[in-house]
Amino acid sequence: MCGIIGYLGNKKVSEILLNGLKRLEYRGYDSCGIATIEDDKLIIKKGVGKIDEVSKFEDFLSANGHIGIGHSRWATHGGIIKENAHPHTDCKGELAIVHNGIITNYKELKEMLIKKGHKFKSQTDTEVIAHLIEEEINKLNKSNRSNISEKDYITSVKNAIKKLEGTYSLLILNKNFPNLLIGLRNESPMILGIKKEECFLGSDISAFLEWTKEVIPLEDGDMVILKKADGNKGNISNISYEIYSIREDRDITPKRKKLSIDWDIETAEKGGYEHFMLKEIMEEPEVIKNSAKISKEEIKELARDLKKYNRIYIIAMGTSLHAGMVGEYWFSKLNKLVIPCDASEFLVKGIVDENTLVIGITQSGETYDTIKGIKYAKSKGAKTATIVNVLGSTATRIGDINIMMGSGIEISVCATKTYLSQLMILYRLFIEYGKIIGKNMEIFEREIENIPKYIRNVIGEESRSNIKNISESLTVKNYIFISKGINLPNALEGALKFKEITYLHAEGMSSGFLKHGTISLIDENMDTVALVPPSSSDLFNSVVSNIEEIKARNGKVIGISPVYIAVDHLIKIPDVIEEVSPFIYAPVCQLLAYYKALELGRDVDKPRGLAKSVTVE
Repeated sequence: MCGIIGYLGNKKVSEILLNGLKRLEYRGYDSCGIATIEDDKLIIKKGVGKIDEVSKFEDFLSANGHIGIGHSRWATHGGIIKENAHPHTDCKGELAIVHNGIITNYKELKEMLIKKGHKFKSQTDTEVIAHLIEEEINKLNKSNRSNISEKDYITSVKNAIKKLEGTYSLLILNKNFPNLLIGLRNESPMILGIKKEECFLGSDISAFLEWTKEVIPLEDGDMVILKKADGNKGNISNISYEIYSIREDRDITPKRKKLSIDWDIETAEKGGYEHFMLKEIMEEPEVIKNSAKISKEEIKELARDLKKYNRIYIIAMGTSLHAGMVGEYWFSKLNKLVIPCDASEFLVKGIVDENTLVIGITQSGETYDTIKGIKYAKSKGAKTATIVNVLGSTATRIGDINIMMGSGIEISVCATKTYLSQLMILYRLFIEYGKIIGKNMEIFEREIENIPKYIRNVIGEESRSNIKNISESLTVKNYIFISKGINLPNALEGALKFKEITYLHAEGMSSGFLKHGTISLIDENMDTVALVPPSSSDLFNSVVSNIEEIKARNGKVIGISPVYIAVDHLIKIPDVIEEVSPFIYAPVCQLLAYYKALELGRDVDKPRGLAKSVTVE
């Protein structure tokens, strides 16, 4: 998840872009860059590092002109080097592109373009877009590209974009059209900001809020064209915008609602939400779409290794370990033994040799115990893989196969959207492995498109309001989270989320474990949160029976269930197939923890005693 900003107006563009990028730095901070047009020349300034550092070294503010684009990067394709920083250009240096999202077919497009003579300077998926537009322009007039009409140029952009698969919000400059800025959106956010004699485009409102509060949220398939009307050179007489849909056979002009935003900058950075944690929960449908498309070749390679190796471990800590435990259940359905292991215990009990595959899951790529476990596995001759969110981190430097999660920066210490992202990577790995061994995985593959819809259902306004009301009814200091089967890890994760930000005691366990000691604690001082399996699951009746045992002892039960059951409070969720259910239960537990912590006045984004990345033993 990266940050983009574009501007066309009468102010010095470099000042607008720099200020906007600083507001977007929470979306990406490993590199940044700007592109402007000045005296019909395309000026590119970019580098690796924080925005203030790069701006000072590259002298962003020396760029003049009144049109430009900027980018703050969170790397997913290609290492953290200057060549991979945005903006990216075509062969002739006439086009400049900034991009937020993931192009899933970039390798095929890149191979095709190389055969046509295009020269690439980076390892990113984004650069493909610049060359693709260039190729479409070449088809119109190879001898003199500067003579093509504005209409033909826009058509070339449309034709190129229709060849892309994946997610994107794009801003495009062309030095041959110095009064034109094009923006496009597909499943990655983009907002149009409007003001008399100037227009803005950004990943979110914070990019330009200090200049205008009049905005138009763009939708998937939208193309917006910002244009300077006739006037003397350097004198902006009028800026216009036009919005089209490029998903139709013919262009249509969709109706987009103009909004007036009454936010301050801090609120805007949080998307209007009170905390980053809630914002990041609300981003989960978008994140799932990214994670469903990224690292395609790497997942296929790892799936082949799953078939090759008999002894397979997933090592991780905390939330990442819970994701690995869900993975264990998925692979068990294909009769494949995959062992999730607490990374801090792996060196003690892991049986590792050259016939072993070790998969390390670490959001930051720097988790001490997980890194130590991967290094240990390599020292024993094992094959290693990582599932990681930070390109260039230690994990990506030592893993034999590295799978990027594609979830973007997570600001809140409490892991939410990154957990869902890890689940999606493992779910796709489960599907690929099933296909390799000859299983029919179509039903699971089809559900990938539906999962974001299911998540929107449970994080929607009505569901959130119900969860908030239930959280306020919880008055005790002790909680048990129970489930069975594939959602047992979500019971553990739900308890972890609850205790780390509410500071109340919570533990997760199998509902079948209750009778082996814990049920003696059930009384008016111990509430139970029950994750009831989908109605089609063989475990549904078992968990309902355990709930009845709790109720018989006057225990209070909060049920997270796809059907109505006899509990004190019910959080209704979609009734999905069992294999997909972990994606649905997790956000509910996250919201329950969030609203309880909020009621208790906790620092939700920065809970006491915790760090985002645990880099010490």
